[in-house]
Amino acid sequence: MPPFLQDSLNKLTAFWSDRSMAQRVMIGGLAASLVVIFLLLIVWLNQPDYKILYSNLPPEDAGRVAEQLKKQKIDYKLEDSGKTVLVPSDQVYQLRLDMAGEGLLHGTGLGFELFDEVKIGQTDFVQRINYQRALQGELSRTITEFPEVERARVHIVMPHKSLFIEEQSPPTASIILKLAEGRELNQKQIEAIVNLVSLSVEGLDKSQITVADVAGKLLFQADSDDSVKGLTLGQLEYRTTLQRNLEQRIEQLLTPVVGVGKVIARVNADVDFSQKTITKDIYDPSSAVVRSEQRTEEQTKGRANIEGGEPDPNFRGDGFNGSLSSQDSNRETRTTNFEINKEQQSIVVPVGEIDRLSVAVIVDGTWQAPAEGEGEPVWVPRSQEEIQRITELVRNTVGFSQSRGDAIEVSNISFGEPDMFGEPSLMQTMLEYMQRLGKPILNGLLIFLFLLLIVRPVVLSLIKPKVAAEEIEELISLPEADERLALEEGVQDEVLDLNRRLELAKAQALQLAEKDMDQAVAVLKTWLKQEAA
Repeated sequence: MPPFLQDSLNKLTAFWSDRSMAQRVMIGGLAASLVVIFLLLIVWLNQPDYKILYSNLPPEDAGRVAEQLKKQKIDYKLEDSGKTVLVPSDQVYQLRLDMAGEGLLHGTGLGFELFDEVKIGQTDFVQRINYQRALQGELSRTITEFPEVERARVHIVMPHKSLFIEEQSPPTASIILKLAEGRELNQKQIEAIVNLVSLSVEGLDKSQITVADVAGKLLFQADSDDSVKGLTLGQLEYRTTLQRNLEQRIEQLLTPVVGVGKVIARVNADVDFSQKTITKDIYDPSSAVVRSEQRTEEQTKGRANIEGGEPDPNFRGDGFNGSLSSQDSNRETRTTNFEINKEQQSIVVPVGEIDRLSVAVIVDGTWQAPAEGEGEPVWVPRSQEEIQRITELVRNTVGFSQSRGDAIEVSNISFGEPDMFGEPSLMQTMLEYMQRLGKPILNGLLIFLFLLLIVRPVVLSLIKPKVAAEEIEELISLPEADERLALEEGVQDEVLDLNRRLELAKAQALQLAEKDMDQAVAVLKTWLKQEAA
């Protein structure tokens, strides 16, 4: 045995023999506890970290996956009523590849694996029913791929083909969806599901598809290509998005001014979804030009007989008693056609134009601590100038228009005591930070503290050089003047390094002080006197 091991063993044996029975029991219990705690820490740290292999599995798929894991002798856990399977994190991806290669996940219902084993002698009716079942199962699996859909069932009615076109009925489909908790489908996603089913079934029109959820809410029912219900849902979604965007803009603008959590904004928007086309003809008289001009001039010359007096109706005589006169006439006609500048405008008013905005904003006041530092904080409302400035900011943010009849109301109301929205305590912040550090760092810290505070003192107490009790008694029995000389002679006789001698001297001095404090004080006084001399 090496000398240092033999020396350590001898010291350990001497240390154990010097202990009483009670001390031995206490030391043994402490050592056993330390070993057990250390082993538990090692086992806990070496436990595999489980991650999700599959979640939201149907019972059939979960059973097949669990059976395969048992065959491979791989540890696994089941959660969420058996719907979620967890395996060690270092095997997740390999197991997913293995499960996919084995074809264990069939999803909800049966798909085209129905035709993997074709039985001889099946009738055409059975083949047609199996094809319909397989198509329904495949569509259900595809729809379940949507993150918002937890489970889906598709029912398809495919009428038997008739020789007469008049007697042929169109196929129809019904889709039942179970949505994930807290999730919902928007209008575009619903239309995507409808189009998916419509294009997957021959001859199936979108107007023959109905979509509902397990709560009985009708999600889609098309009466025609342009569903009134679908259009209404789209309008509602657009209006809600518009209002939410305006509210967020107001709150983001005012938060740096009034503080976090001290402003609430709500917007009600009246939106015009009617389609309008405006046609205008604009004439500019100042820019008229001559298009055409026509001029006509007429002149007439001649004579006329004018009789004098009124003739007798029975007059038969010859001769003419009248007079002759000359007649001249001139006439001129001019026609001018002007071309006026004409501008024709056709304006298409966009759908979704805002008709009116109603904005309500609530801001909190300020809290002031009492002057003497005692009592509860006092709520102080904001001044009228501040409210006016906030109102102007809101006007500019939402695009206020007086002609539209927009209305904005800003109110100053207390939100409650300040501690309701106060900062988290230091302890809470530290706990959250420790949780984010992660399990490996925390485990390493625990092991370090265990080694530093428990293992290290025990090891040092075992390897620390001790002085036999007999030597201490002999040292104490020496005269005060000779104690220092005896100590020096004993140290000089030993062939030890400097560190070993220092440790031995410290140990002797400590044990001497513990045994007899008065004797130790006397020795120190003697040493001081000798040093002074």
